[in-house]
Amino acid sequence: MDLTFLQPLYETTTPVASLYINTSRDAEDADHAIRVRWDQARNELQEQGVDEPTLEAMDEVVGATEGVPGPHGQVVYAAGGKVVLHSTVSEPPQDHVATAGTLPDPLPALAAEGRHVPHVLAVVDSIGADLTAEYADGRTVTRRVEGDDHPVHKPRGGAYHHNQMQRAADEQVGHNLDQVVETLSTLVDRSNAEVVAVAGEVAVRGDLVEKLPERARDLAVELEAGSRAAGSEESPLEEELDQYLERQADEDVRSAVESFESGTSDGTAAEGLDSVVHALQRGQVGTLLWSDELPGADRKLWIGPSGEQISLNAQELRDMGVSDPIEVGAGPALVRAVATTGAELVLVPGKKFDPDEGIAAALRFAS
Repeated sequence: MDLTFLQPLYETTTPVASLYINTSRDAEDADHAIRVRWDQARNELQEQGVDEPTLEAMDEVVGATEGVPGPHGQVVYAAGGKVVLHSTVSEPPQDHVATAGTLPDPLPALAAEGRHVPHVLAVVDSIGADLTAEYADGRTVTRRVEGDDHPVHKPRGGAYHHNQMQRAADEQVGHNLDQVVETLSTLVDRSNAEVVAVAGEVAVRGDLVEKLPERARDLAVELEAGSRAAGSEESPLEEELDQYLERQADEDVRSAVESFESGTSDGTAAEGLDSVVHALQRGQVGTLLWSDELPGADRKLWIGPSGEQISLNAQELRDMGVSDPIEVGAGPALVRAVATTGAELVLVPGKKFDPDEGIAAALRFAS
């Protein structure tokens, strides 16, 4: 899980309000339910010391997810009278989680997303495509690309002018696909996609993959289900995509665990909270592996102003030149260190990995 999208949260020096709230609109009284949840969460944040200007800034965005289908949630982070970051996420909490502190707390939402694989789905035909991108931060973004529908159908028969008409149809389809590629490539880059799934007309989807820039083409997989035709909503596309993403998530976990295990022999692995924290101090961590039950998240750590300034005790930070270490929860501190040092986070099912204290790291380099 790439956490670089969280970096703006750590550019403020004031306490941060963190909200993770169910904003699903899958019931008749959904708007009322969202207002009730936010009123409760607002009171909790106020009791935790969040100032009124910050709460008023949150008032403007909480629940602003109209038009998002199905169950979903929203994360909002605010400080100093401003909303720092907010987005819709695919996995809602049952109700809400509201906290305030020196650091934001993205961990509840990250844990709910679990082994989320950011991806882009393109359902294509000769005229255009319906595109859906699920970002690394859980947001869902949709785009529709409509090219010219004349001429895109090749004529039948043997008249001499048919070859010319066929060439014109091929050229128009190619032009339409160029428009799809442009929009699709932008979504791939912005979402940090790890998978580009292409469905729809067989011949067209193959041509689309060939036209993709190298980074997107390397991520591409063609799916058999799915169509832009009317009435195709009931196709098994979603199930096929979910199965592929689940396999990809399993592969990501397997690769991370193997990287850690191979590193135990050459010094590029750390195990247990103490060792992981010291590796984060040195910018060594490439991938942080944490049991999906998040053991130790409620422990306390000490931090300084920057992400790598993290320790199990205050004196160590003072020795590093931090004049006023601050005690915070281990969960927010570890997430900040991962996000600001360019590491990745992988939540591993406990049955697949059982390191000391439930936490380990594959390192970029040995000590």
